[in-house]
Amino acid sequence: MFVSDSMQMREEPASSKESTSSAANKSDSPRPPPLEGRDGGMEEPYVFEPSKDILQLSQEGGISMVIQTFLATLFTALVLVMPLLLIYIFVQVSWARIPIVGYIAFCFVDPALDNGVGRRMQWVRALSIWKYVNAYFPVRIVLEKRLDPSNSYLFGVSPHGILCYSGQVVMGSLRSGMDEALKGITVHPAGLRHALTVPIFRDYLLAIGTISSSRTSIRKCLARGNGHSVGIVIGGAKESLYTNRGSRQLILKNRKGFVREAIMAGAHLVPTFVFGENDIFWQVEHPLLRRLQRWMQSKMMFALPVFYGRFGLIPRRTQLTAVFGSPLLVVKNPNPSHDEINRVHAQYLGELRRIYARFKPIYDPEGDDLVIA
Repeated sequence: MFVSDSMQMREEPASSKESTSSAANKSDSPRPPPLEGRDGGMEEPYVFEPSKDILQLSQEGGISMVIQTFLATLFTALVLVMPLLLIYIFVQVSWARIPIVGYIAFCFVDPALDNGVGRRMQWVRALSIWKYVNAYFPVRIVLEKRLDPSNSYLFGVSPHGILCYSGQVVMGSLRSGMDEALKGITVHPAGLRHALTVPIFRDYLLAIGTISSSRTSIRKCLARGNGHSVGIVIGGAKESLYTNRGSRQLILKNRKGFVREAIMAGAHLVPTFVFGENDIFWQVEHPLLRRLQRWMQSKMMFALPVFYGRFGLIPRRTQLTAVFGSPLLVVKNPNPSHDEINRVHAQYLGELRRIYARFKPIYDPEGDDLVIA
């Protein structure tokens, strides 16, 4: 039974249910319907619930709730707080100015930007503050299939959300349980190269394992083999502009670069949907504002959604359920044709629609129907 001390498996495949020693390891929530396997049999998913200490902490009030709320809000503002802190030090501490200028220059030439592995630091991913962040955003991991760690994978993650918490809370934290669920597989979240040059904030991203979403970086990562894999939020900045509570619109129809990279590397494609990502914030929507946002996104390669949570920037307490679909087995081809890319891309979209339809009644019953644009 694939269970660690830090998580509980809610449900196992039918063939291994007899090995479950305690009913406490199962949840009373409805089970996802079985999936018909390639051999015609029905396969149930592997479901990993948040650990008992995370669930207990998430239900506590008082000072614990205050700490959780503060840290979750701080995560929202990291991209602003960290550079502002550096500016403050630059202005107030004269002797630090030359080192700061040198550091900023290094941010743009750092070899870790395109080395394919980033600068992952396990001690950062294991910091105790993650316990409180994961209590605010409890993570449930759902696997349709156990993944072979001898292969490499390209995880296509949807939706982007406002601030892409899936890349931080699910993939960046050891407390999410993803590392145990995907044992032997090292998932590197891919982020915009621009974000990896923002002072201080970029060091945080590199420390949790983020790599650049450039072709060079992705190819180097997948070429390492032995379980080294990439998690890329395909819809990107443009998709963030369609994020709102209840909305399930994805920007994927013309996003085919990730398919090309998977075929060239022979990395299996894993459609991944994170239920709850779009429900963390509300977004202000206005025709004139949207026109300005689209113009900025086209010129600067990133979007500036105007959003709000509870009492301003406090995010809504939301459970994140990351569903990893069955992998699409990809045959390596260093020079894939347009027809091959289009065929695999169509298969990928079909699988993404399937896992959404399968798990939506369980984990997102009030969400809108999936729209792929």
